[in-house]
Amino acid sequence: MWKMTLKQRRRHSQLMAQLEAMKRSPYLKLPKGYKPGENPQEDQKYHEVQEAFMKAAQEVHAIEEAARQAT
Repeated sequence: MWKMTLKQRRRHSQLMAQLEAMKRSPYLKLPKGYKPGENPQEDQKYHEVQEAFMKAAQEVHAIEEAARQAT
């Protein structure tokens, strides 16, 4: 594995735990037959969870790339 700093390892571990918890969220994927726009409150929940997941995944990728470049 790449050489991560202690700070990077800690943040990476936190993010991975966060991603694992988010994977169990019912709002991560739209259910079959769901029609966006019918319930704005539900749309907002789906959007928030999906955005948070993407942000965490991008941060994990950035940490991994920074560690890879440092090697």
